[in-house]
Amino acid sequence: MISISVAAQAPLDIRVALIIGNAAYMNAPSLANSGNDAREMAKTMRKLGFKVIDVVDADKRTMDKALEDIQKLLNTQQAIAMLYYAGHGLQLDWHNYMVPIDANLRRAQDVPNQTIDIEKVIKVFKSAQTRMNIVVLDACRDNPFPGSTATNGLAQMDAPSGTYLAFATAPGNVAEDGDQESGNGLFTQYLIKELKTPARIEDVFKRVRLQVRQKSQGRQIPWDSSSLEEDFALNDGATHTISAAELMQEAKEAREKEERLKAAAQAAIEREMAIAKESEQERLRIAKEQQQREVELQAQRQRELELANQREIEKKRLADAKKIQEFEARQRAEAEALERDRLIALAEAEQKRRIDDAERLRIAAEKQAKERERQLVLAAEEERKKALIASQALQRAQQQEAQRLKDLELAKAQIELEERLRKETEEKQFEIQKAEWDAIKDSKRANDFFAFLAKYPHGYITEQAQFALELLQSAQVVPQKDRGGFQETVTKKRFAVGDVYRYLEKDLATGNEIRRFTRKVEKIENQRVYISSGNDELEVRSLDGGVIVGHSHGKGHRQEYDPPRPDLPGDSLVVGKSWTGRSLVYEATKKRPHWREDKITVVGKEILETAIGPIHCFKLEMFSEEKKGKTKRTYWVDPEWGLPMRIIREAQRHSRMEMSVFEVQFRARVN
Repeated sequence: MISISVAAQAPLDIRVALIIGNAAYMNAPSLANSGNDAREMAKTMRKLGFKVIDVVDADKRTMDKALEDIQKLLNTQQAIAMLYYAGHGLQLDWHNYMVPIDANLRRAQDVPNQTIDIEKVIKVFKSAQTRMNIVVLDACRDNPFPGSTATNGLAQMDAPSGTYLAFATAPGNVAEDGDQESGNGLFTQYLIKELKTPARIEDVFKRVRLQVRQKSQGRQIPWDSSSLEEDFALNDGATHTISAAELMQEAKEAREKEERLKAAAQAAIEREMAIAKESEQERLRIAKEQQQREVELQAQRQRELELANQREIEKKRLADAKKIQEFEARQRAEAEALERDRLIALAEAEQKRRIDDAERLRIAAEKQAKERERQLVLAAEEERKKALIASQALQRAQQQEAQRLKDLELAKAQIELEERLRKETEEKQFEIQKAEWDAIKDSKRANDFFAFLAKYPHGYITEQAQFALELLQSAQVVPQKDRGGFQETVTKKRFAVGDVYRYLEKDLATGNEIRRFTRKVEKIENQRVYISSGNDELEVRSLDGGVIVGHSHGKGHRQEYDPPRPDLPGDSLVVGKSWTGRSLVYEATKKRPHWREDKITVVGKEILETAIGPIHCFKLEMFSEEKKGKTKRTYWVDPEWGLPMRIIREAQRHSRMEMSVFEVQFRARVN
């Protein structure tokens, strides 16, 4: 159940990938990580044995040329072809388009002319007679061309035969591009991480979906649709894998990056300290110069005072001279006094000039000092920012390295677990999973179910764990209807008290009526749904539609299922989705339980014509095996209702075939 079928894929395992990453748009907002995403994916795919044609920031002409080149490279080799695209993508009239960097979409008719239709790529693959196609689209951003009338996200599409489709988020919803510091978009970041561990392709994308959902708190949930009919692993752990040496080299590069960041952080701190020391020395120098200028200014003011005193003395002497009676003496004295007065005035003017010059120098010096101090403060702040950025980068690198080592340990443990389980019988595998499930099934911590699902992405109790997670952390994505009006609803309420279903059972071979009966939801308690079925029979189901207590086809044989029989998936119904469930079945007349295994696949979508009119239904097939024999059920489900609208049952009982059909004749829900 867990092993990867390497031998099955090896003989014709020719691998070719077209990888496109568009970020630098000319007429739309640039994207942070699409180019990095494409480069990392190309690097990873080459390690996994793919011949890669990769283009980054491609215009329409370059993208068309790349598509021609990959068609030539595939060349009817029965190859495995892959398209990975990161960039702006949009939907119009139920077609999904990759947007080249030179697109300028102003009208709806511009879209098919200036972009690349995803269906065109799939047709190119098919025309080259590929054996298997893988299409991965990390292109569910906001529509940057509102004038084109295209809508956000990508349109829902069912995987064509032999194709695996993966979107970064649910159709019609928007994915996170990430930031420049992270280096990759949220979806691709986890995809690259999971590709380093051997696992079948379905498990890779299930684990990616879990991690993206957990990281985004349910705002982004990747979506996929598969029509593959064989097990396939991008990383098979043998022929196509990432070697231990390559992982060690990645670890070495991560450590070297950490050392560089550490050195940069230390250098920034040392520069900040040097600037702080220089700033303190500059402050002391400025203070000393200012003190010296104050002393000189005080001396100049003292000299000015002395000159003023001297002038007063001379004025007095001039007055005395006027009293001299002798005319010549008086004239001589006046001339001398006037000359001294002139010299004093000149001295005063010179002194004033010196004071003014000193003041100007003081103001200029203070201005220069303030500017220098401002520059030092700015430099110190810049270095502080550099130190902080370097420190944060170092912390992120350390966290990434710690997470990488943790992921490697978890991957190692997962591989060891799967290797151990491969050696166990299916009964033992179920026993191990059930023991772990019983330990967490009543938990109120979403992380317990994230961990369980990461460990058992395709286990016997996966769908029950998925629904338990849905109860604790609701998906934030908005379901979108497809072209036919079908909607992959993720609902936590498939039942309501008072729901009534009336069925007609007929023999499929003869068309004869066998019986009519009514099922009614009587109550819902403790996440259990109690349904009356007539003849004093009471059926019990889980909220997701799993059978806890059932009865053997109206014959009164009560059966209890542990864990509940997973008739419906834990999340949305998607064409191509398949799961396997096992339960211990307890019967009132038996002392010991027996096991039952159910394999269910969503095989299609149909508008079912019923007695109450047409109903949009998903068609499922269930193949069951237990000690009594084998049973096949084909049933049609309305996602909003917990019980099927129609069931065709084929049972092989002791060499005798039983075939009957149940059809709903009436249903009603009390609002």
